[in-house]
Amino acid sequence: MRLKEHEYVRQTLERYTGLSLDRFCEHVIITNFRRYTQCFREKTGGEFSEGNFRVVTVPDRNCTLIDFGIGSPQAALVIHCLAYLDQLKSVIMLGMCGGIDDTLEVGDFVVPSAAIRGEGTSRHYLPREFPAIPASSVNLFCIGAVKRAQMVPKCGIVYTTDRRLWEFDEAFVDYLRNQRILAIDMELATLFSVSYRFEVPIGSIMLVSDMPLQRRGIKSKELHQKVYDDFMDTHIDLGLEAVKALDAHWDAVERKLTSEW
Repeated sequence: MRLKEHEYVRQTLERYTGLSLDRFCEHVIITNFRRYTQCFREKTGGEFSEGNFRVVTVPDRNCTLIDFGIGSPQAALVIHCLAYLDQLKSVIMLGMCGGIDDTLEVGDFVVPSAAIRGEGTSRHYLPREFPAIPASSVNLFCIGAVKRAQMVPKCGIVYTTDRRLWEFDEAFVDYLRNQRILAIDMELATLFSVSYRFEVPIGSIMLVSDMPLQRRGIKSKELHQKVYDDFMDTHIDLGLEAVKALDAHWDAVERKLTSEW
């Protein structure tokens, strides 16, 4: 007998993570970085598992982290799979982006309000005219986490591309310079679009890792290492703080509903 979609997707999530579905927590942090997985595990003492994705789950914080890799197809896959978790309450993306607006600096934290769909994957999930936007209900908690850390969250529109080495295409660079684009990344438009399609509540906190339009602003090997050394720990703390606040909010909602019954 042919598997139904929900059965196949749930099995795919278990295969790709090496984690049984009942071990997933209600709040999920997703990221692109193996080093984030290691840091998160050391910080929380969580349970590690690995398939195609690397996972750390922390039941006492009601949080699971997934490193899904890089690029829009992987981003679509992880959200498509997570959408079939019965207990899922939020997803937060902790990624890196290139700063386009000159008001940004390396080390700033961006909470995008929308993403331009410059990649090709999201068209399989939404018509082209649909915007790619996060869930404001989750984004507000992301903004709050950054503010509680005594930092100013940068909010605006991010451009998502599935093209590597775009920095050397002068026509594309000129296009970016002439638009009101805050930053550029490779997954957000897909994440937001697929999440909208499957009603997954998603937000993001993005770290500005380089300023590619500035002179000598493209991320070098040395800058790459410095970004990890200087900002990774804080970035993960922001994600955990947002999850903590979201979890407390949902607990309050459920207590209120229970008392009304």
